[in-house]
Amino acid sequence: GPVHGRPMAIALIAVLLFEAVLLMAWVAGYFSWGITLFNERIAASPAMQARLSLGSLERDLPQDKWLRLAFHALPDGSMAFRESFAPSFGLRYFPVMRGRIVLNARRHEVRVIGLCSWFVAILSLLLLPLVAMRPMVAPMLLVLPLFLASYLVQKRRYAAIVEALRMQLKAEFPR
Repeated sequence: GPVHGRPMAIALIAVLLFEAVLLMAWVAGYFSWGITLFNERIAASPAMQARLSLGSLERDLPQDKWLRLAFHALPDGSMAFRESFAPSFGLRYFPVMRGRIVLNARRHEVRVIGLCSWFVAILSLLLLPLVAMRPMVAPMLLVLPLFLASYLVQKRRYAAIVEALRMQLKAEFPR
């Protein structure tokens, strides 16, 4: 009967909550490891990288209609970012990625990386076999276009971070 679905639903909710805790606590490992959905490299010499002001990114990003992005410096010198958990009346989407900005002096590049949410990855992988076994859960497939739409919004927002970094790198004035 429907009892079989309950442990899976509980496990998915547990993953969702655990992930929210990792996001809120800015756990470095969680922002450093995962399935890459966004990966943009910006060529930048170590001297150019020294110009970057990652701390002002929150200010430098264009204000859009979405929830503010929050940034947090990680111990390794990289910068993690995610949607703010602050209450707001801004439009929302389901965050399918968390992000990180990595400065690599040796490779002369700055990378903006977006890692897939565990919840999104697990639910997306489970959905097709689940629907095959239980056609009644087919309406759940509607989360897939929702995830895709959220990804497209986030991808545009991550590209705005790449642009803000490019602008900082171009700035000729000393900081």
